[in-house]
Amino acid sequence: MKILGKRLAVLLVALSMAATLGLAGCNGDGSDQSDGGSSMSDMMSQLVEGDVTGQVGKEYATKWFTFTINSMSTGSSFAGFEAASGSQLLITNITITNTYGTPQPFGTFDWFVQGEGTSQFMPMSPLNNGMMPDSFELGSNETVTYDVVVEFPIDIKSPYFMYVEIDEQGSIYTTFKLPIK
Repeated sequence: MKILGKRLAVLLVALSMAATLGLAGCNGDGSDQSDGGSSMSDMMSQLVEGDVTGQVGKEYATKWFTFTINSMSTGSSFAGFEAASGSQLLITNITITNTYGTPQPFGTFDWFVQGEGTSQFMPMSPLNNGMMPDSFELGSNETVTYDVVVEFPIDIKSPYFMYVEIDEQGSIYTTFKLPIK
């Protein structure tokens, strides 16, 4: 029981120190007091929690991996494939690093396009080696960069490129979305 008490005390001190350090750059209302330099949170990956609207070029962290949407564009063709009439292609370049400590499954199944009042539009199977495979295993601390291509109707309202973090029990932790312009 004494060991448990000591561990609890150490944990409480560590949490207190973390909270104090977290408030050091804020005035208590969450606003940054820096003089234009990068805050600590800007230097680290942004932890994706809840509903997050992302930005191209910014790194985000989930429970299992970090990812950056390096670029995102729309077009009518990619690698010799032509979008159907009334549709367009979203071409997204993504870098993923497995940070979990054990190999993890990844693939196109993690990403999709969805608009207001629409179903999900899933990525195409790879047409070349530069496209993300339908599924693959990424070792601990390994990094890959792939294109993800999704065909979707031109006329859907408010389309987003999305990732939803779901654990093996089906619990949803995060909904990450990036507006398609």
